[in-house]
Amino acid sequence: MDLGYYAYLASTVPPRELARAVAARARRALRGGIRQVWGPLARHPALRPPFFMQVPPEQRRVPTLRGKRPSILDPSMRELTVRILRERFPEACRFVQSEAEACRRGEIPIFGKWKDCRKRALHDAQADVAPLDFDLDPIGHGVRYDRRTPGVRIEHFVYGADVKAAWEAGRLQQLWRFGQARWLAGTATERSAWARAYMATVRQFREDCPVGMGVQWSCAMEVSSRAFHAALAFAYVQDDPAVDAAFASELAEMLGEHCSYVEDHLEDTGAVRNNHYAADLVGLVVVGCLFPELPRARIWRESFGRKLWEEIPRQVRGDGTHFESSTGYQRLTTELFLGAVLAARAAGMPAPREVELAVAGLFRSIGHLLKPSGRIPQIGDLDSCRGLPLMPRAALDCGYLPALGAAALVDPTLKLPGAPCPVEVAWLLGAPGVERFDLLPAGGHAGSSLLPDANVAVLRQGRGYLCLTSGPNGQGGCGGHAHNDKNSVELSFGEVDLVLDRGTFVYARDRRERDLRRGTAAHSTVQVDGAEQNRIIPGRMFALPDTSRAQIRWMDRRSGHAMASGEHFGYTRLRQGVVHRRLATLSERFAAFQDELLGAGAHVLESRWFVPHTDVVQRAAAPGEALRLRAEAPAGFAPDGFDTSRCVEVRVDGKPFALFAFAATSPFELSVGETDVSPGHAERTEAREVLLRCAGEVPARVWTAVLVLPCE
Repeated sequence: MDLGYYAYLASTVPPRELARAVAARARRALRGGIRQVWGPLARHPALRPPFFMQVPPEQRRVPTLRGKRPSILDPSMRELTVRILRERFPEACRFVQSEAEACRRGEIPIFGKWKDCRKRALHDAQADVAPLDFDLDPIGHGVRYDRRTPGVRIEHFVYGADVKAAWEAGRLQQLWRFGQARWLAGTATERSAWARAYMATVRQFREDCPVGMGVQWSCAMEVSSRAFHAALAFAYVQDDPAVDAAFASELAEMLGEHCSYVEDHLEDTGAVRNNHYAADLVGLVVVGCLFPELPRARIWRESFGRKLWEEIPRQVRGDGTHFESSTGYQRLTTELFLGAVLAARAAGMPAPREVELAVAGLFRSIGHLLKPSGRIPQIGDLDSCRGLPLMPRAALDCGYLPALGAAALVDPTLKLPGAPCPVEVAWLLGAPGVERFDLLPAGGHAGSSLLPDANVAVLRQGRGYLCLTSGPNGQGGCGGHAHNDKNSVELSFGEVDLVLDRGTFVYARDRRERDLRRGTAAHSTVQVDGAEQNRIIPGRMFALPDTSRAQIRWMDRRSGHAMASGEHFGYTRLRQGVVHRRLATLSERFAAFQDELLGAGAHVLESRWFVPHTDVVQRAAAPGEALRLRAEAPAGFAPDGFDTSRCVEVRVDGKPFALFAFAATSPFELSVGETDVSPGHAERTEAREVLLRCAGEVPARVWTAVLVLPCE
């Protein structure tokens, strides 16, 4: 037991939340004890009702779905919406149809990579869909989970296995594709075939994954997400003749089972409520709103709706960023929260105004973070999960989100200048949503931005982009999905990324790799004496006490440069403490960084830059490049000049693109090593680590310049 960590929690978490945590744990313990005692008693033959009072299973009341139902997408608008889809998004339509065909064959995307998830036994070629193996880790090495084991007893952290991959298959996100393919189909026969694919998928899951058993019932968030996808995607198939009363009752029963399970296993820890708890509530609210016939729909819609409407503003900071301190999880929660807001509107019970404003803030801050490529910087963890997988997207591709938020929330401040209408607007909101987006004025902010609560500064100059992060750890300072990335940067020019975060890769599959990638040495920042900015707690993959007190000090524009300064105190834990300040500057084709280390004593300083390219070599600067370095550098940077004999060239597509140059107040060693970056969960691509290492007394300064080279 790490007493220091628990002492930190006691000093960080408000007393009211600690009391709430104790109460939540007591409730779970009491409920578990009652189940342990009452469960065997309830099954005892002597306590069963007499035979004349027992109701045969086939005669038990089954919920039925009747008449026109609440839906965020009006099925009667199918033909008009499809016409717009085919006219404005023909390539996206072809992609959706191709992906739907693959999913019907049993090949589904797992974290953006196609995986054959079919059962090993041959399936009937005439079947509506190929049956999937829901017990298999599709990216592991034959790792299987025993469906006879209750979900609450499934071990999530087995070395070499990735439970998230199995969950990804069990979320049933292919239901969206089957529904979308039905809308795009040209004949009634084809449309019914896709409706049957939706139905067959639901039925196979229910048959193979009994309630509460196996890996697909081992996390309430996953159960809730599956219900969320099934409920929302039903809008695309609900009016098909193939969807008979028998299936409608099966679907209603499935959704009821899922929501009851989430109720009983709500991930409310009291003190540190996270994205799991919010996602649990989202599923309950969406099902309660869209399926009012279910016996407990009103409770899910109203009672749990109040909890969700309280939770969303708590998890969204004033600047619109999500409190997990993770851009990847902000993308997920933004889509989930939007789904809940739209479902509540469809049910005639709209969310409170402050909730809609908080959700709009999530979209707005993503707009502030966007690179010219439409990707977001990778801050904190990235697990590649989606809330509204309306179109296949790379894990960091968020260019569509501000526009989707603008159309859904009717908020012109979310529409960025020149932003086209993304296909997601048509799929989620139909033809009226596309028209609404087209009529909205573009009131979004497209310049440099400071997100003061997240302590993230985004600098823009022409096609140049720089993101400096010096913010708090997630979940109110407890860690969560945050990394030791204080004063870390990402740098891009146009579509080309030059400096990136190293990324997450995996969680449970390799705990050592997990800690390495969230550690200081996996980020483009300065490390002192090999120490971590914040202490990593052994064995706790999502604990990261926030003692670094990182912040953006100021942001300005001076002498043609956009500038931002960040600092943190994470190294003051050392025997001779050190404060790290980084000044980042950007112009259209040039970036420079001044790292100032304040303190006393001798220290080893390591400045790392993760370059997502492999054609990276050391060389001397040409005379013209040396002149440009002196001319472009802001006043006071490298007063003795950059070391032009030891620079690093980055080539893109075989052509020189950028030159890194360095200077320091102490002698330094420069090296280029092989590494990788992770642009999505379970993904790795080759990269290079540029490392500047120097040992000496502090105070000390290190300067780095990045010069974009002329195109041939």
